[in-house]
Amino acid sequence: MREYFRNTLFAGNISPRLSYNPISYCCDFVVGSRAGIGDKLAALRKLPSCKETTDLINTAEFALSERASVKDNVFLVSLHFPIDVADKNSNAWYERVPFLTYESAIKWIHKETKKNCELYSETLEQCANRIWYEVEKFVPDENGELELKITWTLNAQAEIMFFEIDYAYDKKYKISGCVDDEDSDSLAWFHWEGNEELAYVPVPFDFGDIITIDMRPFYEEYRAVVVRLGDNCDCCSVACIYCDEDGFLHCSTLKHNLSGTLTKVSPLYRAEVFKGDLPENEKVLAIISEAIKKIPSTEKTEKDGSIWRNHELADKFDDFFYSHNYKRHKDSIGCSWDEFKEQFGL
Repeated sequence: MREYFRNTLFAGNISPRLSYNPISYCCDFVVGSRAGIGDKLAALRKLPSCKETTDLINTAEFALSERASVKDNVFLVSLHFPIDVADKNSNAWYERVPFLTYESAIKWIHKETKKNCELYSETLEQCANRIWYEVEKFVPDENGELELKITWTLNAQAEIMFFEIDYAYDKKYKISGCVDDEDSDSLAWFHWEGNEELAYVPVPFDFGDIITIDMRPFYEEYRAVVVRLGDNCDCCSVACIYCDEDGFLHCSTLKHNLSGTLTKVSPLYRAEVFKGDLPENEKVLAIISEAIKKIPSTEKTEKDGSIWRNHELADKFDDFFYSHNYKRHKDSIGCSWDEFKEQFGL
């Protein structure tokens, strides 16, 4: 997907309905990635100089400078685990541990990562797909009360991947310089939630493709089958069906993270056509995929020049979920495979 994104961005293959600024798209691609902040800064500095790149670089440098301690500051560290597809472990994190310096917090992270590697007999790379950390910095205000200033998101190697300057603090002290502009407040953070222009880039998938959804370490890896493409450019155009760990089916938009959980990274970075044996709870995806692949899709060119792709059966699958015409179960808001299979004679 990385090479595909690169080629698509520089070719300008964006929906004709959207304004296209390649620098802006490249900035979003860099900011939303799981790379360390040092690599992100190096990439941003290679882009042509403009207000957007300058503001992002300055904000990132500010985030790095905040690792320094001030009198009476507190750093709170928490260890997190990925959320599962059924969203049962969304609060899977250790109680926050306080430190007086960023350096002492980092030492604790290294020890905790080593402990996890040994506990599960994993390499550091394997462990990095399963755990991540947050470090929050609190500083005293004029009344002596601690207020949150910035939150860093770190990987298992203690590298900063993302950060977010607290909105209230930013608005009060005008750090990022854009909190008064609702359309540009994303400069206060470095992660996917605030940088979604790449959601308007088309994806290289077809109806019925089973694709890998990899948002690790924030979310467990799983598979999904493509059932809607539309014009492939709009943020809501591509929809997929996926299974939770209890076997219930769900349908949602790929570019909005499918599960509805607000992760710090997009599934688009590592999405690819899946090859191999599906886990037991996901084998039904192969049946859905086979049914879709048997029927060809159709295309229609709209007045704005965009090409709209439809699929008779896949569209019915998609409509079924959005109509909510299925039984709700106490353990899931999804649809059971038995009901879905009966509905469509699969």
